[in-house]
Amino acid sequence: MAETKRYYWLKLKQDFFDDEAIEWLESQKNGKEYALFYLKLCLRSIRDNGKLIRHVGEMVIPYDVQALANSTRTDLDTVVVAMKLLQQIGYVEVMDDGTFYMTQLEKMVGSET
Repeated sequence: MAETKRYYWLKLKQDFFDDEAIEWLESQKNGKEYALFYLKLCLRSIRDNGKLIRHVGEMVIPYDVQALANSTRTDLDTVVVAMKLLQQIGYVEVMDDGTFYMTQLEKMVGSET
């Protein structure tokens, strides 16, 4: 029997880039790179309800900044600064187990089978 696939999409409001937090993020040095990195993180976490985790066999492993840099093809220094800024504006939280959680993702996701 064929497995049912679930398809996800990221919904951006028309004024996404006018949001105060995103405007502030983009106004930082390298801010446009941080905004693009944020969108990549949103897409990467979409199947796991906003958690940035990897499934390796039976293990679930949280991404660290090096793994995020590698998987998003983003410079490590950019990732380190972006993650700090995203935490400052409340768009990323670090959970007790070290997993990064995308706080705004729930408002931005749709899915269907």
